[in-house]
Amino acid sequence: MRPLFRSEQISALEECLYEARKQLRRYWAGTLICLPDIDSENNFCPTNTEYDLECQRILLDCLSKINIQITIFTEESSSAITFGNTGENLRLLIDPLDGTHNAFCGFPGYTSSVALYQNGTYTFGWIYDLSRDVVYTAALGEGAYLQSPIIVKRLKTRDIKNLQDMRISFHRPTEAIERTKIESLMWATGKIRIYSCASLEICLIAAGVLDAFIDISTPGHERSCDIAAAELILREAGGALFDHNGVIRFSRPPSILSLSDNGSLIALSSENLITLIL
Repeated sequence: MRPLFRSEQISALEECLYEARKQLRRYWAGTLICLPDIDSENNFCPTNTEYDLECQRILLDCLSKINIQITIFTEESSSAITFGNTGENLRLLIDPLDGTHNAFCGFPGYTSSVALYQNGTYTFGWIYDLSRDVVYTAALGEGAYLQSPIIVKRLKTRDIKNLQDMRISFHRPTEAIERTKIESLMWATGKIRIYSCASLEICLIAAGVLDAFIDISTPGHERSCDIAAAELILREAGGALFDHNGVIRFSRPPSILSLSDNGSLIALSSENLITLIL
């Protein structure tokens, strides 16, 4: 895999991330693919697991070699991390392992996610699907792409105009009224696919595999660190993101707050679908 975008800063960041991808893939092959531990009776998945921390270590080690200044906010740290001392200070928002519970249970649906924030907006998103060895990536105004070890493909969402043809995914809500709404959608739409990994599900909308990912729980589970990179990838592929009221949702800039700003989310293959969903 190789850098795709024109910006020197983004290209330098891509170089670090594709080195991280190699190391993350080795970690998957040697550790994550072997989960769950059949000798363990513990079905509870804690936060800040050794798997989250090792994925974070790999990403930070590779990013520390970049030759420009970067400030990183990551889900597994309570304070900012800074590398380098020259040039513009780039800000990154990272989720080292989105879908930790999937990894813990041995279900192959988890990602590493990195989003770059510059000049008041997110300009680059990179998401690595560890179990499939696939990278989803996008740069602002330059489109969204899927990369495997042998191909590069530009992403475009599906053109769907009715509920009956939609393929949807959702986060299972807990309240009765929210469950009723989801059940109505389940019977109205064409297919249901659930991965329990928001960043991956949003990327699958960008790739034309899904048409919607819905979390209408109160207050919602999706934080900026979970979805910032996927948000840019989906928008560049033609999709849109809203909250449960149909208001366009944007991820917060990288900060401590962006690690805990839980909210609802309706991610769609086109902006026009929000009326049907609501």
